[in-house]
Amino acid sequence: MKTLLLDPPHKIFGALRLWMPSPGLMALTAYLEREGEDVHLLDATTLPHPWTDLAARLRAGAYDVVGVTCQAATFHHDACAAVRLVRRVLPRAVIVGGGGHFTLNADLVLETVPELDYVVLGEGEVTFLELLRWLRGGGNGACPVAGVAYRDGGGVTRTGPRAPIADLDALPMPAYHRVDLDAPTYNLHGMGRRAVGISTSRGCGDHCAYCSESALWRATWRGRSGPLVVEEMQELHRRYGKSLFVFNENSFNQSRERNEAFLESLGRSGLKCDFWFQSRVKDILRDRDLLADYRRLGLYEVMLGIESIDPDTLRNYTKNQDAEQIREAASLLRSHGIMVMTNVMFGDVHDTEASLRAICDFVSEIGDFLVLCITTPLPGTRYHRAAMEQGRIEEHDFSRYDFMHPVMSNAAYSRDEILALQKKYLRRYYTRPVIFRKMLFSPNPFIRMAYRLIMRYAWYEARRREWVQPNYEPPPPDLLAAAP
Repeated sequence: MKTLLLDPPHKIFGALRLWMPSPGLMALTAYLEREGEDVHLLDATTLPHPWTDLAARLRAGAYDVVGVTCQAATFHHDACAAVRLVRRVLPRAVIVGGGGHFTLNADLVLETVPELDYVVLGEGEVTFLELLRWLRGGGNGACPVAGVAYRDGGGVTRTGPRAPIADLDALPMPAYHRVDLDAPTYNLHGMGRRAVGISTSRGCGDHCAYCSESALWRATWRGRSGPLVVEEMQELHRRYGKSLFVFNENSFNQSRERNEAFLESLGRSGLKCDFWFQSRVKDILRDRDLLADYRRLGLYEVMLGIESIDPDTLRNYTKNQDAEQIREAASLLRSHGIMVMTNVMFGDVHDTEASLRAICDFVSEIGDFLVLCITTPLPGTRYHRAAMEQGRIEEHDFSRYDFMHPVMSNAAYSRDEILALQKKYLRRYYTRPVIFRKMLFSPNPFIRMAYRLIMRYAWYEARRREWVQPNYEPPPPDLLAAAP
């Protein structure tokens, strides 16, 4: 059976202007390839005319099975449109959905997109392979493959749960050879051609109510071993000239044992590189003695998930940390010359301008860079269920669930007022004199780079111009359905 794994055409997030190959699809492709399957991988966002070229690729490929990923709610319409396009072009193909958003909302997707045949729930490698083998044998009767959802008799049936892969080292290296890492779309804005995204772990051990990753992986974390992480970095350097690594995973450094092995292996490798990752506050505090080695070996920035310092908001988020822990972690990082990116969310039920001012003043003291998101109740999370029960959600178009468009009001403000306050305090943060001084004179080249990028965004904002994605092509209207 000829199989295509498809990341549909997407509109790139304009605030970052970057795109990376899907780590999930590259991992799945490599696994199926190793198991002898005839598998192909396509990131349609990189095509010159994404939707037009995708239709042509489908016709030429004549695939028997097409897997369509949807990792985030904001890509819901794109993924559903791609499913409809596949059905139109390949009416006899079996279409399988996967990815975080489709997993957490499998019932909704199967009920509203009749063109979709199956959804692989969660981790795809073993489940997708077993599904392919069952389909090759005829695919008759009830699906016996664990970890699958499908329509049956007018309703949605879920097969038994699939145990997570215990040892991620048993998986092959992601199929970088199946994507064009030199494609212009993969030029990570401001980081240069030497930058690449890399994913080495799955999940997070925390229970944050708003986090789709926590819901998807059931608050567990697994990672590939430190030596294999370094081996992957070395391969990307040798074959593709990559030396700036963006660890695009929820929490790179949750395992102390892996961190020590990673640092030891990276030091022995002699690889000259730069890298950054996201971290929980408590992991920085635990591993304070490793920070000097991290910096020496190339760590230049850490994104800390701060979200809020208001105790009531932190309880709503089930975020188990406080302001003093955050301050200490940030101080430790900066004392070693590691840039601190502070991630903050605004728009929880009791948030006000006073609480926003407090958190922005706080991160102005402790960090180098602010990411100010709007609290977004991602479907499939506990936070979304609570917001629905409270009747707070006013926007049901999932394409707006991108952390930059308010989808709910709160006790104090309308959605428009929440957006206006977010913009106001972003301007307030990035127009401080210290920002301009560091943009021009900081000895840290990454701080200069980051602030210059921010100034470009501010220029667009001031002129009320929207960045235009060079190869963007909206989905054909006849492939779109009503929200969600």
